[in-house]
Amino acid sequence: MLYAILKILTNIFYRVHYKLEFKGQKKVPFKKPVILSPNHTNGFIDPITVAMLLPQKVRFFARGDVFKKRFAKWILNKLNMSPMFRIQEGFSELKKNDKTFEECRQLLSDNKTILMFPEAICIPEKRLQPLKKGLSRIVFQTEEAFDFKKNVWVVPVGMYYSNAKKFRSTLFVNYGDTISIKKYEDLYKLDKVRTINDFTKRLEEEMRKLILTIQNKNNDKLVEIINEIYLYDWMNDKQYPRESVEKQYLVRKEIAEMINHHDVSNPNLIESIKKKIIPFHEQLLKLDLRDHLLRPSTINKMNIGGFIVDFIKLWFGMPIYILGLIINYPPFFISKNFADKKIKKVEFYASVFINMNMLLWVFYYLLQLLIVAFAFHNW
Repeated sequence: MLYAILKILTNIFYRVHYKLEFKGQKKVPFKKPVILSPNHTNGFIDPITVAMLLPQKVRFFARGDVFKKRFAKWILNKLNMSPMFRIQEGFSELKKNDKTFEECRQLLSDNKTILMFPEAICIPEKRLQPLKKGLSRIVFQTEEAFDFKKNVWVVPVGMYYSNAKKFRSTLFVNYGDTISIKKYEDLYKLDKVRTINDFTKRLEEEMRKLILTIQNKNNDKLVEIINEIYLYDWMNDKQYPRESVEKQYLVRKEIAEMINHHDVSNPNLIESIKKKIIPFHEQLLKLDLRDHLLRPSTINKMNIGGFIVDFIKLWFGMPIYILGLIINYPPFFISKNFADKKIKKVEFYASVFINMNMLLWVFYYLLQLLIVAFAFHNW
């Protein structure tokens, strides 16, 4: 019941917080044993977003340390989450994964869909972390138990955030082609270790195709600035609609690949660009400006007619704007300030901010309904 209610709410609020687009969700088999395998950069937002876009109920596997408190364990279980223990929690905790692995095998034998993060860590970077072998072991142990007649499907998923912390930034979710385990049967019976390694490598390759990768961490800021300055010009050259999140992602990926290429073939060029573009961007921030405001095309559009139209919009739109603030802003303000002050790890910022905002807004909206009902003496 709680899962169904939150699925509705997250489908509303996550689409408000992010400019969300998705692709390929129909590739995910229905009523068949499926493991969803996304990259992991944004706390609890990642699994919830991947699952809320699918018709079937999804079982999540989250880091084991968040299940330590009894109340948290109860809530997470109601949300269809189970613990997956990592070596960071200690060797003694790893033994508990035997129970988790058995749960996974049982779910897959019942044709359920589960979601696991093969990176086994959440790091807010524009690159895939090396995959662990836990997912592969679960897949092959399940198939082995059914003599490879179950045919478990693994679906790689790519998630890209332009800025996971920022309200109304973009989020693109890309479901990849399904990988069938059946074709690995003969190889697994000959050499289990090699097959698990080969499959993990194959899954990593498929996931890399679905995400944006900046190979050199030192180029992260450079790519971000180039995107800010040139993204829409690049899209105009390709005749892409500016509002398309998918097309924005494709251009951002192309820019990242260009930087990756020149970082290897001509590193001096990359350093030269950095020396010019980074100080320019820092000066813009210092003056509280943005690059697009200084473009001739923007400046040439400024005229008395445009000023009058903007003034009329502002004058007549102000009452609607104020009403919107009263109805919607307090939960947003409270949750954002709480996240700003209390959440130190960037990978959990959006998880707290968005979900707290969502829950506060529900209670705030109910309070508004009560006030209206009492004011007009009519339910």
